[in-house]
Amino acid sequence: MEKTRPTLNFTLFCDDVRQETGGKISLMGIFENIYATQFPATHPRLATVNEWAEGRGEFDATLRILSPDRRNVLRENVTRLKLSDARYKHRDISIHLNLEFREPGIYWIENYLDGILVNSVSLQVILVKEKSFH
Repeated sequence: MEKTRPTLNFTLFCDDVRQETGGKISLMGIFENIYATQFPATHPRLATVNEWAEGRGEFDATLRILSPDRRNVLRENVTRLKLSDARYKHRDISIHLNLEFREPGIYWIENYLDGILVNSVSLQVILVKEKSFH
């Protein structure tokens, strides 16, 4: 079997991912930003979904969540992709519980395939003031 590097179609952030009957997946609460009223802030659950396509063979897929300066790795997840047929897509899902953001800013999610950077997606963490109900 000839090895073919897959392409990364997309990276999505959401609150949760569920496997449904028949192989479908449901994504709950897709978002691009996280809002917090104080820092450090803890986000209770962050799910990432990567869709790989057109590949064949075995690969190490690494997802890293980085601080705004890209110097600190907040989380890292390594998955072994086993792609037997280039006609099918593979969705790699990782769940990150109680992820702490030290400060507001643009955090980075980087995806690597066999150690080579494939994409970098921004996740903006924003300070908001609490609403007062008078």
